[in-house]
Amino acid sequence: MSLYRPAITVLGAIQYEQQTPAYLSVTPTENSWYTILDTTGNVLLEWIRVMQTNSASSAKSLRMRVTIDGQETMSSFTSCAHATVYYCYMIAWGPPHLTTDERNAGRCIPWPAKSVKVEVQFGDTPGANQSLEAYVIYAKLKATTL
Repeated sequence: MSLYRPAITVLGAIQYEQQTPAYLSVTPTENSWYTILDTTGNVLLEWIRVMQTNSASSAKSLRMRVTIDGQETMSSFTSCAHATVYYCYMIAWGPPHLTTDERNAGRCIPWPAKSVKVEVQFGDTPGANQSLEAYVIYAKLKATTL
């Protein structure tokens, strides 16, 4: 009789591996959607940040669409100031919101999910030298051997 038990691989309850942040940098066009992150495999969504810049230093409208486990939520357009970082946050599966207050955004994320898709829409006519940048910081559940 053998007391040997082969190792089994399980997903650890709270062991996440930080992933390389998803990064988007584009010259946007009016009313176009841009995918920042589209992933599966037990994801922990941590931070979503967006910023737009243009030569005239004018505000431009942005909105976020976040799909978590197939449930799509979308923010309203937010007038985002030139060269200002905006954080996306969600409360109790409500629509996403954009804010410049990092503290409020940090209280409402992380969101664990099986799949996540994060998109941003540029809603205005682009200015001269218009750019749109976005980051999604996330982790994935780590497989653990027992």
